[in-house]
Amino acid sequence: MTFTAAVRSCLSKYAVFSGRAPRSEFWWFWVFTVLAEVAALYIGGMLLTGAVVEQGMSSGMGPGMDSMHGWYVLAVPNWLSGLVHLALVLPWLAVAVRRLHDVGHSGWWLLIAFIPFGIFVLLFWWVQPSAPQANAHGAPPLLPAA
Repeated sequence: MTFTAAVRSCLSKYAVFSGRAPRSEFWWFWVFTVLAEVAALYIGGMLLTGAVVEQGMSSGMGPGMDSMHGWYVLAVPNWLSGLVHLALVLPWLAVAVRRLHDVGHSGWWLLIAFIPFGIFVLLFWWVQPSAPQANAHGAPPLLPAA
């Protein structure tokens, strides 16, 4: 599955927690999510930095403002990054559950991330190849080319 096909598939199945998702769909959507959130953080940071520097210079905050505005942007979440994260968290959770279904596990196993080192168990399952046979969640999502 290509990058664009994976993103299109995940966004079209915005909150679909049933079925199976191949490994490529999960990881390509993960890459898209990281890129979108970094871009939103950067763009929102530029917008916020401009406002902070403009306000700081007009209120006479002093010469140290130029060196500190970058740290302020990283320390304070911006509205654009929050909106992007809010928009992408549900499809990411859905594809993560479908990926667990693909390797033969229940989607409830996603909750193991809340215990120490549970994320490593999830990572192990997420990198496993798809189960070649049908399971309780459906047929394999990507059939090999014949």
